[in-house]
Amino acid sequence: MLTSLLLKNYKCFPVLELPLMPLTLLTGLNSSGKSSVLQSFSLLHQSIVKNERSSELDLNGDFVSLGTVGDVLNELVGGKKFQIGLKSDSFECTWEFDAENRKSLYAPIDKLFWRNADRTNEGEFWSSKEYSSSENLQNFLPGDLDNNPDAQTLANTLRNLQYLCAERVGPRDVYPAGNSSSFPNVGVHGENTPWVLDQFSEVKPVSELLVVGATQTLQRQVEAWMREFFPGAGLDIMSVPRTNFVNLGLRTSESESFHRPQNVGYGLTHVLPIITACLSGSRNSILLIENPEAHLHPRGQSLMGEFLARVAACGMQIIVETHSDHVLNGARKAVKNKIIKHEQVAIHYFTPNQESRVVSPLIDKNGNLDSWPEGFFDQFDVDTSSLIGWGEQNDVPAK
Repeated sequence: MLTSLLLKNYKCFPVLELPLMPLTLLTGLNSSGKSSVLQSFSLLHQSIVKNERSSELDLNGDFVSLGTVGDVLNELVGGKKFQIGLKSDSFECTWEFDAENRKSLYAPIDKLFWRNADRTNEGEFWSSKEYSSSENLQNFLPGDLDNNPDAQTLANTLRNLQYLCAERVGPRDVYPAGNSSSFPNVGVHGENTPWVLDQFSEVKPVSELLVVGATQTLQRQVEAWMREFFPGAGLDIMSVPRTNFVNLGLRTSESESFHRPQNVGYGLTHVLPIITACLSGSRNSILLIENPEAHLHPRGQSLMGEFLARVAACGMQIIVETHSDHVLNGARKAVKNKIIKHEQVAIHYFTPNQESRVVSPLIDKNGNLDSWPEGFFDQFDVDTSSLIGWGEQNDVPAK
């Protein structure tokens, strides 16, 4: 599992070292850097998937499109380099990219820094090595790390990463087939979800810790979890003969027949990719989700926070960008109910303040937070105070 992300001279961050846990919640004001964090992972992923021998960061692809090197480089610091680094308990890997050509659509790797934890009978020490851009790279890693288990774990983690952006596809008559027969990926917009359910239903069993009922197959478990959010919900998946499309039927009651997705509302089609990605994922894989609360009522948003915590507790690493206090409280309830340990949850509040851009309240075993920064899910209190005349609309009541 990754324990931290390092960003240097990247987008709005002069320097950021962000702790990561099995469940990491990114919250805060708009345009404060949350999406930039998720995009840094997606840049690495799409560069590897597009060309495993590449030595350049591909800034524009199927997963994320950020423009030119000048768009990625931090405007205030400037300079000719930027860095993205990942760390676990046993390794650190940092890529330094050449940003001299501001108009380029690719950022070449200038240097790569690798550190490994070597454990002996006398304790632990770290060995470090620096690589130049001329090294023979595969999956963004040097060739002499081919037999390094940590390096292979990192490569597999980045290659199998899934990213669900906020702009998920809504109801459609048909959905496309995916482009991989070995790895279930619902697609950045969730567009491949019906195909994943059709292709991997019988061959991708769900973790026993997440199974609801008796049947462990992927499609039946996705359907069971959909019913937790939408009582009576059902799925009907069918490949369209002689095409690369899949048809999806949905219902909201067991007494009804299946309908076109257009006739059952947006909530089901926006939640379905999240549940499918979570239940089809593997241990130590990473799932990035933007706004899982979209088109969900408050109870569903709270249940989503609890569901994501449950999946994270089973071994998948989930990083969520959310504006929902209900999602946050669902995760807090999961801690209180011992679904996930409080040490496995990280909460980061992003602000426009350049000196203290990220504030990270700590959560205890009862789901309580040790601090409540100004602007951190306090708008209900602000508005209530204004309505009852306790202060001006923008005043923040004491916690």
